[in-house]
Amino acid sequence: MKRLFITIYVFLVVGLFGVFYVVSPIMDEIFEEETIKANADLARGTFFLIGERLAGLDEDAQDLEIKKLRPRFGYHLAIYRIDELKIEDNEKEAFLKGLIIEAETIYRPDKDMLVQRLVGSGSFRAQAMEGPYPGDELELKVMIIFWSLAVVALILPALVWAFFLHRDIKKIEKTATQFSAGNHKARVKVSKVSSMTQIAVAFNNMAKKTQKLLESQKELGNSVSHEIRTPLARIKFSLEMLLDSLIPGHGGKNYINEIGKDVEEIESLVDEMLAYAKFEREPETSGGLSKHEMVFWLKTIIDTEKNNISEKKIRFQIKYKMDRFITRFEPVYLGWAVRNLIRNAAKYAGNNIDIIFEPGKKICSIHVDDDGPGIPENARDKIFEPFFRLDQSRNRKSGGYGLGLAIAKRIALWHRGSISVNESLAKGARFTIKLPVNQRSSGNKGRKAYP
Repeated sequence: MKRLFITIYVFLVVGLFGVFYVVSPIMDEIFEEETIKANADLARGTFFLIGERLAGLDEDAQDLEIKKLRPRFGYHLAIYRIDELKIEDNEKEAFLKGLIIEAETIYRPDKDMLVQRLVGSGSFRAQAMEGPYPGDELELKVMIIFWSLAVVALILPALVWAFFLHRDIKKIEKTATQFSAGNHKARVKVSKVSSMTQIAVAFNNMAKKTQKLLESQKELGNSVSHEIRTPLARIKFSLEMLLDSLIPGHGGKNYINEIGKDVEEIESLVDEMLAYAKFEREPETSGGLSKHEMVFWLKTIIDTEKNNISEKKIRFQIKYKMDRFITRFEPVYLGWAVRNLIRNAAKYAGNNIDIIFEPGKKICSIHVDDDGPGIPENARDKIFEPFFRLDQSRNRKSGGYGLGLAIAKRIALWHRGSISVNESLAKGARFTIKLPVNQRSSGNKGRKAYP
């Protein structure tokens, strides 16, 4: 709000000064004649009395009398010869008639003064009233006080404007955060007279359309995935029946077994697609984050994966700096992510897989290192995209479907953490999951989303 207030306040102050300095010269030009006439009316009595005092005196006596009168006036009195004055052509006739006009001297052409021809001087001399006048200094003080008060007075409207604008902006920001966190029913509510009303309406329309698209996409994906399961189940049943009816020793049994494996792979793909779709938002089956002991939990996952990956002789090793570390996380889903990283490492590791746990005060890290070929730097950002494979020539049997790492990333983000890949000490790949320690439950309504 501070930055918004400063922006609005500076805009108002600069705008006020700008308007004044643009309008003021225009107003002076419009009312120039009226101003000169008003000043002449004010000076008429003074010129008349001075003219009475100077009447009948010679030039030297007039100059001496003016000097005596000067201290009694708050402005400068003088007598000039007519040839010392610069009088506009349209003012000469009025001057010769004895009217008061505004003129300049040849000595100071930038200084205006009021002059009147002296009667009885042969029309060769004129009395003059020069500034600065007493009111000029007062006018300057008034202007200084006015602008000072105006600058101070603008603080309140700028503060009020910034407050309401900032409040509505925060509403839009909060709603956008809730929407990105998975609450697709979130909408912005602002006053109808707010300056952010049109933006709020546009945001709500966008959110409504996006919600419909996401719901349609989710419904379509779930429907297709579940519908695929039905014919797959029938195919598996038919294969089993066919397998039982084959003549012993007939070569068709191997083909049927291969078809069965393909069916199982399709089922596995459907399961992974459903899992990936589940983490587009916070899973509805999740109870949020709660406190668990992470070291023992990690050991349990590794022991399970050792048994599952028995076809390759890989040495598993877990490294940790403390025996117990309690923090908030969802063990089922985070375990899913860690298992995906371990299985991915097992596909490409030569002989060793190291799981390293690094606790910290604010961040804890889980590293999964292998001694395989590693990940090229230009592919490290893309490796977490769904269906991405480093070697496009590999089939699903050797390279998987490209969804395991994408699911791991979704789970890490759901935990408000991050996932990355670098080079391990063995020159292979190091996958790292970083999680904030003792974060609040992600199941809380209105939680913040972390990209």
